[in-house]
Amino acid sequence: MGCCNRRCGLIAGAVFGAVVAILGGVLIPLGNSVIQGTVEKEAVIEPGTTAYDNWVSTGAKVYRQFWFFDVQNAQEVLQKGANPVVVEKGPYTYRTRYLPKDNVTFNSNHTVSFLLPMGAIFEPAMSVGPEDDKVTSLNLAVA
Repeated sequence: MGCCNRRCGLIAGAVFGAVVAILGGVLIPLGNSVIQGTVEKEAVIEPGTTAYDNWVSTGAKVYRQFWFFDVQNAQEVLQKGANPVVVEKGPYTYRTRYLPKDNVTFNSNHTVSFLLPMGAIFEPAMSVGPEDDKVTSLNLAVA
């Protein structure tokens, strides 16, 4: 009785393994063709595709922050040669890389031409003061 259970288990395992192997042999090429078709359809930079929408305008915001050393005793430094007393001011934060590509042109040689607008928007909520703060700094090249 134990021998039949063992033999039946081995036969069932061999049949199951063969079915899985045949199924895998059929589905791997089919899966590859489905994946390749999806990549060819969606990864190409053409209007209407997800890749194009992500390429034209990035979703992530990029910030650039600046810190300055403000000279508190500028007149004494100029007139008497005193050591400068500086106070760190910052950050002053600007959002960059926020503009979508402009003048997108698809060329006949399978290339794309575009203009990347440069610019920055001041972010007062992420800055210590207004954009028109006065800062007196040393000209290190002259000093």
